Amino acid sequence: MELKLVYIALPILFAFACYGEIRARRIPNWLTVAGMALGLGSAFIEEWLPGLWNSFLGLLIAGGVFLPFCLMGVVGGGDMKLMAATGAIVGYPLVLRVLTDTCMAGGLLAVAIMAWNGILFTTLANAFRILFGMPRANRGLKRPPMVPYGIAIAVGTLYSVFF
Repeated sequence: MELKLVYIALPILFAFACYGEIRARRIPNWLTVAGMALGLGSAFIEEWLPGLWNSFLGLLIAGGVFLPFCLMGVVGGGDMKLMAATGAIVGYPLVLRVLTDTCMAGGLLAVAIMAWNGILFTTLANAFRILFGMPRANRGLKRPPMVPYGIAIAVGTLYSVFF
């Protein structure tokens, strides 16, 4: 796999995104829009129209995969836009591996957060109850803990690109 110069921007982009995600539970629009512009612009400069097409395709695939989850409230709009910006930077076909690794990182992060909050086994039991059509056990959990998915996007992308 060929490393592109624009990949240097990924750790910087993710540092700002993770800081905003942890501190305020928000990923700023200026960051995601700048990431999209950087990805599309650098692809055009490096490879002209074929590069621009691959970058745009990466943006559409990454954003398109996260869009239904954003509409269902599973991930936030900032997470969806960060994933789209990441897709624009890495382009097609690397975006497919990035999506896979990001989903795995998100799953591991969710399990870690459930274990940290002491609700891992209750959540697993509820998942099996839903799977088999039985009513869920309510243990007084008013609102489940949220997973800062920007961190999962950062970990999955950096693993895909640099390892």
